[in-house]
Amino acid sequence: MARVIYFDAFNGVAGDMILGSLIDLGFPAETLNGELQKLPLDDWNIKIERISREGMSGVNFRVLYETSESGPDEGHGHHKHRHFSQIRDMIQQSDLDKWVRDTSVLIFTRLAEAEAKVHGSSVEKVHFHEVGAIDAIVDIVGSCLGFKYLGVDRFWSSALELGGGTVTFSHGTWPVPAPATAELVKGFPVRMGAAGVEMTTPTGAAIVTTLAGGGSLSGSFEIRRVGLGAGDRALPGIPNMLRLILGETIDTEEIAAPSELETSVSGDRIVVLELNLDDMMAEDTGHLMERALEEGALDIFFTPVYMKKNRPGVQVTVLSPIEREEQLVDFLFRETSSLGIRRDVTERHTLERESFSLDTDYGRVRFKQARFKGRVLQATPEFDDLKRISREKNISLRELRAEIMKRVSNENFK
Repeated sequence: MARVIYFDAFNGVAGDMILGSLIDLGFPAETLNGELQKLPLDDWNIKIERISREGMSGVNFRVLYETSESGPDEGHGHHKHRHFSQIRDMIQQSDLDKWVRDTSVLIFTRLAEAEAKVHGSSVEKVHFHEVGAIDAIVDIVGSCLGFKYLGVDRFWSSALELGGGTVTFSHGTWPVPAPATAELVKGFPVRMGAAGVEMTTPTGAAIVTTLAGGGSLSGSFEIRRVGLGAGDRALPGIPNMLRLILGETIDTEEIAAPSELETSVSGDRIVVLELNLDDMMAEDTGHLMERALEEGALDIFFTPVYMKKNRPGVQVTVLSPIEREEQLVDFLFRETSSLGIRRDVTERHTLERESFSLDTDYGRVRFKQARFKGRVLQATPEFDDLKRISREKNISLRELRAEIMKRVSNENFK
């Protein structure tokens, strides 16, 4: 038996509607607010109220911004723009639950890939506007917190109602669906035309299509609770609500827990990309390594090889997440002289990894920690922190590392 969330998106879906539905299902607002405080976001608050439309009662969730002395602003015109890498690092370096961190980053990764594709940019260069503002960070991370709190194991969804008409955003006015939304719902069941407005936002589309996979309901389940999340707009003849149905499966199919889903950032299936180079300058090859990591490669390494006509060359091996393959292939063709790239999908075993910070005699130091079956196997300080402290304190890296590890006992590790 597994716990199921069914997205009944008869009026579309947005991030705030998902959070409203989760609160209506029993996710405490106090828990949500307390967990979100683990993120370094300033000058915001939340507003939750119950409203009725077309005979249906649901929860409306909003993010408020302190924009002036006149008080909070409930609009969407004062967003702070952020790069994807800033949002990713903010979430990954927080003290949030690992599944919440990994899943939130995965959802934002898909948003960044969609934005990059429609604007002809790279993921790392994408400036998030609507989807990168505080409300989207709150919506995505908050939704993952709610799913974790409710113990959800599997996600199903109806077809997504996209709406109609046009939508105006930072890049102009476009017909519904917005370009990023259209990218995100490729291969996912959709409907159009229930209203002449946008009814599924990029944030909502990213959350549902990332978690619900193929999108269709399969198998049987018993309904336990129903939650309704109300959108901000009041539309004639339409409640403008999302219904989340929480249930439990009644079949015998083995269900993977959220932390074991293939879509997890720390999943065990990756793509290995390989190419040979014998006509690039050494300094350009060094630049390639740095840029590949910025583009999202899990790892990159060089192997000396001898090529035809006894030319010395280098074999470049790039380990790519499944969802980053297309982006990294584009990058490698742009940045190298290679005419072909080999690929292989493989599986790997990985230790559970966590990040945390400790106060030491030399200041605050970030650590990476690895676990196996719940037991800590190793914890190492971040090299960038060691390098910075080494320069500031005029102490060698080797001496600094040894001193910090000597003074940090095993009981300090989580």
